[in-house]
Amino acid sequence: MLVRDLIGVGSRLYAKSEWAPASAEWPALSFSRRAVANAFSGIYTRGSDFVISIGTSNPKDTLDPAHRQRLLSIVDVEPKVIVSTADLVDPEAWKRAQQSHPDRWKLSMPIVRGWSFDAFPEARQAMTATYQKFTNPTTRGRPIPVEGADRATLLGLAITPTEIPPRIDERLRKTIIPDDKLLNQELTRIIDNILNAVARAGTPRTGLYPDRHSMNFSDLFQLLKDTWNRQEGRCNLCEGTITLGEENPLLKMSPDRIDSSNKAYDASNVHLVHVGCNLAKNAASLDEWQEYLDVVRSVRGSE
Repeated sequence: MLVRDLIGVGSRLYAKSEWAPASAEWPALSFSRRAVANAFSGIYTRGSDFVISIGTSNPKDTLDPAHRQRLLSIVDVEPKVIVSTADLVDPEAWKRAQQSHPDRWKLSMPIVRGWSFDAFPEARQAMTATYQKFTNPTTRGRPIPVEGADRATLLGLAITPTEIPPRIDERLRKTIIPDDKLLNQELTRIIDNILNAVARAGTPRTGLYPDRHSMNFSDLFQLLKDTWNRQEGRCNLCEGTITLGEENPLLKMSPDRIDSSNKAYDASNVHLVHVGCNLAKNAASLDEWQEYLDVVRSVRGSE
């Protein structure tokens, strides 16, 4: 996989010094000053922008010589969540970091996706102009925009996915829930159903459970919350109101894959509907569904 396979035309890239590559042990973009973290939170867009970590030249900060002054990782973070680094990283790793560097890297944004650069390219060659800015004291600890020729060079570099541990998803799950308690409950219920369906896909029963693909909890939560807001709380099939806390099982909220042949639950293939509408539509096309609605509404209107 190459960097160009990851970023889009509108993606913004930032470079930041780090002591080691992102890993399951340290799945966090860390800051020593809250003001720097808050400023970056205001400009970074999750899912579009990315941060490139670069090893320092200081042996006390970057212990492994193979990481010094090298491109280490490219990561996507959740900028709305700035928490204690100890809440995200492995306890032993945090203990070691505080023993060698007390009072540093106390705040972090969770890394939700990450990749390591293959062979750790030299920063001076891969990001010449950007790397020169690291010598400016005013940029210390701050993510620096990567632009121009440096961005073009990065596109051809090979990267390998990094494992993000489940504790990150659990921490996000506790943090990004909406203020609306009923909406939180409904979204949590349907996401649990999706993840359970994905987990049992292909396992034996009388036949086989259908194949399905999904994102993790936090990404699904954000997707469905955005979908709910976009649909303004209405079923995207019948356009009727979806009432949160509804007791009638046919009128509860349900996620529906727009194209049933596409097994993925993602932004292009999911909308929110009534359970009853979902069951009635089944594998019908949208044209067939509209014809059904016309008939049903006509019958109801004549009663």
